[in-house]
Amino acid sequence: MNRPPFSPVVAMSARQSLGLSPQQVTEQMNACGIPVDISVIHAWEVGEYRPTEDELFVLADVLWCRTTELMEIQDPRTLREHRLARRLTAAKVAHSVGMETAAYERAEETHSWTGDGRQTAALLRVLDLTLHQLARATGQPGAPGAAPVTGSVRTGTR
Repeated sequence: MNRPPFSPVVAMSARQSLGLSPQQVTEQMNACGIPVDISVIHAWEVGEYRPTEDELFVLADVLWCRTTELMEIQDPRTLREHRLARRLTAAKVAHSVGMETAAYERAEETHSWTGDGRQTAALLRVLDLTLHQLARATGQPGAPGAAPVTGSVRTGTR
């Protein structure tokens, strides 16, 4: 999967507002188990490179901000954005809803949800979504601001 959206300006501003140097960010990320080099921090801050999901989660902790701030997302709209806002990996969400990781990743990529009733209820819980938010994230007709894609949301049981 590709790297999440990232705002170099927000990241640098958050770092500077905490009075941290790029070296201190590097040290704190390394202490959290995410090995990065100071050149990576510089690359992020000038927009040459974007962090991975795991790097984004730890960077948000180090900078005392939400992942959505670093992604410049006011209101998560897609399944992926909702997942990243909650600092969850696709594998964790897939496991939590009882499906294969590849199937869940496909749902994010295609903006569709075909899980059964149990899986849908679990997805709503793990991502803290309403049915309306799920419909909007999967481009369902009638959902205000729905993405212009086709997909299906099944909430019944099999």
